[in-house]
Amino acid sequence: SWASTDGTFKTETDYFARSGRAGLSFHYVHNSGNDRRIDPSKSNIIDIYVLTTGYDNSIRSWLSGNIPAEPLPPTSYSLEQNYSASLEPIKAISDEIIFHSVKYKVLFGSNADTSLQAKFKAVRNSNKPTTDNDLKTRILTAINEFFALENWDFGETFYFSELAAYIMKQTAPDISSIVLVPKSETQSFGSMYELKSENDEILISSASVSDIEVIDSIT
Repeated sequence: SWASTDGTFKTETDYFARSGRAGLSFHYVHNSGNDRRIDPSKSNIIDIYVLTTGYDNSIRSWLSGNIPAEPLPPTSYSLEQNYSASLEPIKAISDEIIFHSVKYKVLFGSNADTSLQAKFKAVRNSNKPTTDNDLKTRILTAINEFFALENWDFGETFYFSELAAYIMKQTAPDISSIVLVPKSETQSFGSMYELKSENDEILISSASVSDIEVIDSIT
């Protein structure tokens, strides 16, 4: 090879060159070291669904009539502001936490969406003399116990057969059967026997005594 010095050329004997071979298939494999990251972007998305105590208390106060307007769930931004400081130090570098605010899906009562309102009709046991008010109170207590917060998780499905079995167990032998009848005229009997909640929803009952009817037989 040649090196230029001050515009002149001289032979450089420390280097040499040889003709290579052509027509070769070349495959290059590169492995990064343990201290290197090929892709520095965050690749693990962690969805966290949060039901706050404040929202839970507000919803129950609204259903009890103590609050006139339905409370709104907290925003994702407020959840991040309140909880990210506790989670950021323990998550992996490649993790990205997305906060989702869980909201209640209200069933049965007047506070529920029109398509989710229904009336409970319980058939009394004619051999057990029990007042209507006593039966309604006991049925409502069983419904509220069934929908206690600790019994549900986000995205679960409600099956009326399970609720009916629980009510029958709590009121036996004073009623012989119970059915759920939609209030909307556009819905048919049995259309509310299975209700699905979304991943950011949790079910709750807003039924009251006025939504329960004690009858002698089902027609």
